[in-house]
Amino acid sequence: MRKLLIIEDHPMMRLFLQNYLGSNYDVSAVATPEEAVEHCLENNYPHLIMCDYKDKQSESYQILQSLCMQIKWRNIPLFMLTDQDKSSERIDAFSLGAKDTLSKPFNPKELVLRIDSILNISSSMAEIRTVA
Repeated sequence: MRKLLIIEDHPMMRLFLQNYLGSNYDVSAVATPEEAVEHCLENNYPHLIMCDYKDKQSESYQILQSLCMQIKWRNIPLFMLTDQDKSSERIDAFSLGAKDTLSKPFNPKELVLRIDSILNISSSMAEIRTVA
């Protein structure tokens, strides 16, 4: 089963995502990027990391940036949930390395389809790299 790591600071949203996605994936959830770094350092690398948008000026964003550097070399895709449908937040997310974004509120079925799409693309690319 594919592993997801969710970084979400709102307890109710974190619980919802963990429960909803838990039927399709092996889900771990943490509240902060700091906790995500600790989680990954314990060799708990997921197949995808999903996190909520952090303001570029925040300390959490800086930690998220360092986490992104770690996950890039492991080819772990990043999926970001933004709080509002703002182009600037999506641009920041893609600049950070996100493979996709989705604005809150979102349709949970669309979320699963987007995650599946990213994971399928990631495994196809891994297969291509091993064949080449």
